[in-house]
Amino acid sequence: MSGSAPGGSMPPWDLSLGRGWQPPDPPTELPHPLRMWDYMVGGKDNYQIDRDAAELAIKYAPNVMLAARAGEAFIVRALRWIAEPEHGLDQFLHFGCYIPKLSSPSVNGLERARRPGARFVFVTDDQVSAAHARAVLAARARGAGEVHALWADFRDPAPILANPWLRERIDLSRPVGLMLLGMMDFIADEDRLTRALDGLKAALAPGSMIVMVHLLEGSDPSATERALKESLANNPFQYTPRPLEKVRRLVSDFEFVDPGFVRCTSWRPDGTGPGQELEARCSVAGGVAIIR
Repeated sequence: MSGSAPGGSMPPWDLSLGRGWQPPDPPTELPHPLRMWDYMVGGKDNYQIDRDAAELAIKYAPNVMLAARAGEAFIVRALRWIAEPEHGLDQFLHFGCYIPKLSSPSVNGLERARRPGARFVFVTDDQVSAAHARAVLAARARGAGEVHALWADFRDPAPILANPWLRERIDLSRPVGLMLLGMMDFIADEDRLTRALDGLKAALAPGSMIVMVHLLEGSDPSATERALKESLANNPFQYTPRPLEKVRRLVSDFEFVDPGFVRCTSWRPDGTGPGQELEARCSVAGGVAIIR
């Protein structure tokens, strides 16, 4: 079913899935974790309610912003790495519809430059993220490749992967570059998370690569959790930071490229973002898994 935008204007997404599931309209009604992240890493695709929520979280847990920036720098490095021509990826599926801000040119522009004609599908549950992916990234495409935005609950990937619309745009019989942001650490039920990850692994062809990011419990887990949950107010998202070793157990069926699933500050550091001297304060981990 196609989506519709307020006032009858064209929606910022190509397709909406969900059978009864709908994000708030207007999107300013509740803060959104992706837009809060965007604010904390210096982006502009956020509302005042997101900025207020992020500032509240920072007030109670000052290291939250540092973790976001460490995660941001990791995402840039990881996406740049998987886009290397030697990996042969020319189709990218982003769950979370996050557009990194630190890279210049953009990571997606870099991917396009290295892989002319690459195809991108961004899956989000947020109208602003969808609009950014559709308008800004399409403008950067300069006639090369395609950019599509899908509005759906990406934390339940099975219906998305099975949808004919997606399969017309992403050939799952060929390798895919997949990014998971705001997914693993926003699914409280570990059985549900395991099923989601198993489904993704089974659906992807050999040679596919998955960029995974997960917020961790900080030095004071109760304070950080309280801050984030309070800042999200009545938002239904299940913010669930976990200890690093628990996350590693949850992803133990995946094969990770060197250096594995580690704190983001330790993943192939190149001088961008918070350094390893701040590792203890950067409660976010990530890694790149490869499907054999």
